[in-house]
Amino acid sequence: MSTRTDDHHDAHRIEFDNTDPNLAPHLFETLRSIQRETPVAWTDAVGGYWALTKYDDITSAANDWETFTVEKGHNIPAPAMAVRSIPAELDPPVHTAWRKHVMPHFTPRRLAAWRPQIEAIVADAFADLVHTGSADLVRQVAWRVPTSVISAILGFAQQWEYVSEITEEWMVANSDRSDPERAKRAAAAVEQVVMDELEQRIGRPGDDILGEIVNGRIDGRPIPLDQLRGLTNALIIAGHSTTVDGIVNTLHRVLSEPGLFDRLKADRALLPAVIDESLRLAPPAWNMGRTARAEVEVRGVRIRPEEKVMLTFGAGNFDPDRFEDPERFDPGRDGVHRHLTFGYGRHRCIGEALAKLEIQIAVEHVIDHLPDLEVAGEPEPRTGFSTYGLRSLNVQRSGATAAEQQGSVSPA
Repeated sequence: MSTRTDDHHDAHRIEFDNTDPNLAPHLFETLRSIQRETPVAWTDAVGGYWALTKYDDITSAANDWETFTVEKGHNIPAPAMAVRSIPAELDPPVHTAWRKHVMPHFTPRRLAAWRPQIEAIVADAFADLVHTGSADLVRQVAWRVPTSVISAILGFAQQWEYVSEITEEWMVANSDRSDPERAKRAAAAVEQVVMDELEQRIGRPGDDILGEIVNGRIDGRPIPLDQLRGLTNALIIAGHSTTVDGIVNTLHRVLSEPGLFDRLKADRALLPAVIDESLRLAPPAWNMGRTARAEVEVRGVRIRPEEKVMLTFGAGNFDPDRFEDPERFDPGRDGVHRHLTFGYGRHRCIGEALAKLEIQIAVEHVIDHLPDLEVAGEPEPRTGFSTYGLRSLNVQRSGATAAEQQGSVSPA
């Protein structure tokens, strides 16, 4: 990673640190300000990186793997992990072969068969709230759903509680740069679960999705163990962290946007666009990283080989050159689905269809079974090095009695 600081950097230098725990309340305001004033910006934080903030620059870089590689890491800073993330940290042609191998398991058509089980998982997650009348949707609902779903789809033996705990710890530990040993311990816990699951499947006929993937071939060859580890790490981490935030961010929008809940009750067909617009305004993944292979100019700014480059999706989602009146919530806007929350191009999130299905089922459950749900208090946002969500989302049923609500809403 480059750490050079010279006049070239000085002309575009900003004060910005994506690992700053105090960034969350003003993250998107800050990104919009950078986009207006220094659309290609340099920061010395975490070893130094360029931030691309304009939609067209981000998408162009995402499409140009020959200039902007992921093979030296797709996160800034690089998290503690013994193996690279697969296929997120592979360039073509290897990436192409891997995506072809994995993607068929996560298409909307393939996932439709899982809808009844996902509905049951969501109903179970909301069950306590139905009876008590209040809850923190982060800890008591959203933590449960994504990990239970991905564990069911992959065929994991571990309990969802443990998988959620270790993946959440991995995200938090890697955002806290003051304790690298904590990050290593968190990575080791995730990797142990991964190895336990892989050892049950390698060389045995696959009777679940992970078994099919593990025992498949890429370009006619068996898949190396380190790549299997990297893929499974990525599936369970992404299957928990960003989907938790996606569920909570969207439910917060549905419950707090004036008139939106009633509109959805009257017309369920609006829900896909509402999910997309909610995810544009509050993206669970707001950046990903690249490394420049060669010298390149972006808006007249020279980026040198080996310099880190952040694709700042959270800024691109607010680009007025792409989205008219970008700060306004408008699910009816043209191109509502063209946001960058799931990335762009060949590295667009493999789990997008699954994440949207989980979010949709969670919102539908609230509409159908908890029509009197309301937000209780102002939620506190939080950020990780690449994630955005809420620390808690306390809710209550307007018809619940005081006795039912007492003690079941966590402090904000």
